[in-house]
Amino acid sequence: MTNGSGRPVRIVDSWAVIAWVQQEAAAPAIRQMLIDAAEARLRLLMSWYNLGETFYILAKRKNREVAEEFITRLPSLPIRMVLPDEETVMAAARIKASHALAFGDAFAIALAQTHQASVITGDNEIRKCGLVPVDWIGD
Repeated sequence: MTNGSGRPVRIVDSWAVIAWVQQEAAAPAIRQMLIDAAEARLRLLMSWYNLGETFYILAKRKNREVAEEFITRLPSLPIRMVLPDEETVMAAARIKASHALAFGDAFAIALAQTHQASVITGDNEIRKCGLVPVDWIGD
């Protein structure tokens, strides 16, 4: 999927960011996507809702310092943050009401639908729902 500039657009899910921060098996794939975005070969977007999800998961799994450090680093990353508007919130709510997945996943999917993009994730719930293309980086 591409935007008006011809660059492919990908939605970054919290699963992907957490895997990258924790240096899990998917980290090299995410690192390459960040490089591609920094070199304008790819456009990465992330919902503020998923950023909040990323923060609390990192704070719980690691500690609050790791979560805060990620937030401090975020402006240097080639990821454009998107604040959900009323339409996106309701789209996510409709997705959540119709599918067995987390509300954060519904926000990533709604953002992908809005931008005709795929979702970068290893979250099987997103892949199984079949609502958007997935750039699978899971096991």
